[in-house]
Amino acid sequence: MGVGGDLDEGAPVGRSERTRRILVDATVDRLRSDGAFTAEQVAADAGVSVATIYNRFPEGRDGLLAAAFDRALDRVVAVGAVLTVERLLDDGLEATLRAMVEGLVAVFADEALVMRAGLARLPESRMLRESYRRHEADARSRNHRFVQLGQAAGRIVDGDTDELADVLVVLGQGLNNPVLLGSVRRGRLVGHMTAALVAILEPGGPTT
Repeated sequence: MGVGGDLDEGAPVGRSERTRRILVDATVDRLRSDGAFTAEQVAADAGVSVATIYNRFPEGRDGLLAAAFDRALDRVVAVGAVLTVERLLDDGLEATLRAMVEGLVAVFADEALVMRAGLARLPESRMLRESYRRHEADARSRNHRFVQLGQAAGRIVDGDTDELADVLVVLGQGLNNPVLLGSVRRGRLVGHMTAALVAILEPGGPTT
């Protein structure tokens, strides 16, 4: 794909967004395979010029990295869809939490190099920090509702709802760890992590 019409001011919005997605796809592919990328590599992979990257992402490489990081974080937050009171009532606390832990471990394994690149730039990049904080806030809000409804149903221990929700956030983030992701005993470690969460959240367990 040449630059050509990509830079036309009258280009349809749909075309512009398609170009952005292609560039983000190319960035993610480079990160997943190499753990790094240059604007020139992404442009070549996407079949556009480097000028097109700066047209779609004025921040250049940082903009591409932020978009790739944002996509990985979208996947992380999406895993939290398993934390519903309906599932809690139907399947129980252990099965619900295990589904969350297994889902997060799968995403972190897939996106390990994308996450590593994004987190490494977090202190220097406002865009990356904003993306991280936005996704963290989404996860905290979802977890708060899950804990609150679970407590009302008598399936989660009484205690400070905000603190219990933050336990889910912190332990969830902690699953993005090479010791866990690279372990030949990953399945057993997932079981231990699930058991630890159950011990904290089940009625009769420790309160905060």
